[in-house]
Amino acid sequence: MSKLQKLWPIIILICCSSLCCNSKKSTVSQLSKIKKPNVLLITTDTTRADHLPAYGYKGIRTPNIDSLAQNGILFRQCATTSPLTLPAHCSIMTGTYPTYHGVRINGNTALSAENLTLAEAFSQQGYETGAFVGAFVLDGRWGLNQGFHHYDDQFDLKKFKKLDLGLVQRPGNEVVDAALAWLEGQKDKPFFAWVHLYDPHTPYAPPEPFRSEYGSSSMAQLYDGEIAFMDSQIGRCLEWLNKRGLRNKTIVAMMADHGEGLGDHGEMTHGYFIYDYAVHVPFILSVPDGKAQQVASQVRTIDLYPTLLEASGITIPKQVQGTSLWSLIDRGGGDFFAYSESMAPSIQYGWSPLLSLRTPKFKYIDAPRPEFYDLQNDPEEQADVHEKEAKTASEYEKRLKTVVTETSEGAPEVNAANLDSETIERMAALGYIGSAVTTKSNKSGHELVDPKDRLAVHEAIQKAGELSNNDRHAEAAEVLEKILGDDPENPQAKLLLAGSYVELKRSDEASALLRSLLEEDPSNPRALVSLANILQDEGKSEEVIQLCKKAIEVDERNIQALALMGQAYMDLHQYPEALPHLQKAVEIQPKLTQNQLNYVACLIGLKQYDQAEKTLNTILHDHPKFPLAHYHLGLLYEEQGKFDQAYREYQTEVTSYPDSYTARFNLGRLQLRNGDREGYMKEMREVIRIAPKNALGYLFLARGLLQENADTDEILKLTEQGLDLARTPEHKAMAYFMLADIYNRKKQPQLVRQALTNANQFKAQIKN
Repeated sequence: MSKLQKLWPIIILICCSSLCCNSKKSTVSQLSKIKKPNVLLITTDTTRADHLPAYGYKGIRTPNIDSLAQNGILFRQCATTSPLTLPAHCSIMTGTYPTYHGVRINGNTALSAENLTLAEAFSQQGYETGAFVGAFVLDGRWGLNQGFHHYDDQFDLKKFKKLDLGLVQRPGNEVVDAALAWLEGQKDKPFFAWVHLYDPHTPYAPPEPFRSEYGSSSMAQLYDGEIAFMDSQIGRCLEWLNKRGLRNKTIVAMMADHGEGLGDHGEMTHGYFIYDYAVHVPFILSVPDGKAQQVASQVRTIDLYPTLLEASGITIPKQVQGTSLWSLIDRGGGDFFAYSESMAPSIQYGWSPLLSLRTPKFKYIDAPRPEFYDLQNDPEEQADVHEKEAKTASEYEKRLKTVVTETSEGAPEVNAANLDSETIERMAALGYIGSAVTTKSNKSGHELVDPKDRLAVHEAIQKAGELSNNDRHAEAAEVLEKILGDDPENPQAKLLLAGSYVELKRSDEASALLRSLLEEDPSNPRALVSLANILQDEGKSEEVIQLCKKAIEVDERNIQALALMGQAYMDLHQYPEALPHLQKAVEIQPKLTQNQLNYVACLIGLKQYDQAEKTLNTILHDHPKFPLAHYHLGLLYEEQGKFDQAYREYQTEVTSYPDSYTARFNLGRLQLRNGDREGYMKEMREVIRIAPKNALGYLFLARGLLQENADTDEILKLTEQGLDLARTPEHKAMAYFMLADIYNRKKQPQLVRQALTNANQFKAQIKN
């Protein structure tokens, strides 16, 4: 336990003057009469405290949240640790600050197994544990599934070309449907259930009748409509408890992860600043036979973890940095200091981070130009009193530095997000994607750019991402080029612009941009992997391997790099070298089926057919139409000489995915083998139509025409197109041998000799 952790309980004891003389039984002692009380945790995403009637707001009706507040414990001053969903929830679920658990922004790092989650603490005591999340940003691959027997994160990612973490979501009614179905099977057992409701997050689109009641041109009213809808879903959970007679056996906690800007301080959404619209969150606790009360003291979201454990009679783990609130609830007392941070400006843009320390009276924000606010007299943080309250501000600054230092002690290593290359390429959610390591800088914190001065740049990058998500890549590139004209070292803008260039078929410019970023930060994993992806498409396997090795040196669990390196080795027919990397990718993230397909392809190359078939059958059992699964099964059968079975599998793949040119290509080859020349030619023409940038269709159509003694000029044109597109020595050698045949038919011996020379040179490369 750190010095600071030891100090916090002492602060509370000093402030609680009636602690030793209050003879009334505590709420915890009353709860101890219930053996293993159930726990229902409801986290509400993007919910401002000052937009709830329980906190004095008049613009909305939330009868279910109101009921919880009127009959439970309402904490008037609760602060979150982060204005982003994943790091905020990691703090809630571990009782630790981001400085300890290491998840600082959405999307790039996962909660490591060294952290002990609430679910693990409850499951170790015999509780059934289930989670039901409404946003892809909380998908289990980011680590919060630890300890849950059932983690419901069902998102259909196939319908999204781009994965904007803020948009991939499901409505609260679907989340609650899943939760109640699971709870129905647990009603006779002690359970810990977490229900995450994402509805107030953008885009604001409340369903009826809330749309009619709150919908207007006002963004704030639509936001309120989403909160009202969310309240109705909370009501369904409470109604289920009442109908099953479980309300008097269940602790219910409702807490938001962070708030929303709605234009305050110029921020429309969240994730950038740490003013109170983002940091001050609702927190309500309802316990069986508990008294209704309000707590005015400063508390933190990290305090929920130990509070729930103590109420359930479970020992609080040593690494927990929050403090149980029961002494505060039962006897009153003073304030904690609440730490919050926004690391997105630093990790994504290379600017200064924003760190804050808050009590109900004051709030200090550390930045190149520090800010200090008197929250009692200025709750909207409009008047900076840093100079007026210089002495107090200095005390807060010193304490903030102590908090950061002490809460970082003994922190476990962070894990990279368990994402494959296809997923990361589609994750264009601005404000979410960052490097797996903080951008390097030789400047001290106060020499870095103050985020207050670059809000317009941040919003422009957000806009560029929206354009990219809508396939308006030329417009996105134009926005990003302008940003880099003003801020040439911005790493996020460079990464996003490189992505736009790739979409615009400007790969050379994308490569140059990524190489310039790597000159500034040679160990930037995302730049390394992005460049490797481009070079993979260009057939530069050796360079891909070197880039991936560098990425893995920085992050040994980077499955994008592992998968790419495995693929590069396979392209070089070095299957033994590929296998361990592909195996590790599957071990790290078995949920991603594409990793398993890559692994299968390698097993086929190694002629380990039994294991390959077993893995494919597992994939097809879970996902009968998973893209390329039947194609790989066809490859497996073809390798073993089972041509009829291979033909059926390729045909099944083409039926499900008519644009699968690889399946069509192999289907055509087998048709030719069966004497169906017309079918072969038809499939090769389809391959060219579907994949006009791939050499195979042109070369094999030309080969078929050669066998038919068709017009040599047409064959020559197709072969030259194939040669121009060829990326491997095999395909180039094939093209030159075909050219030699064509020139021979055209009676051009000099060109025949030249083509054969080139063909043999590439053939020699294959042997080497």
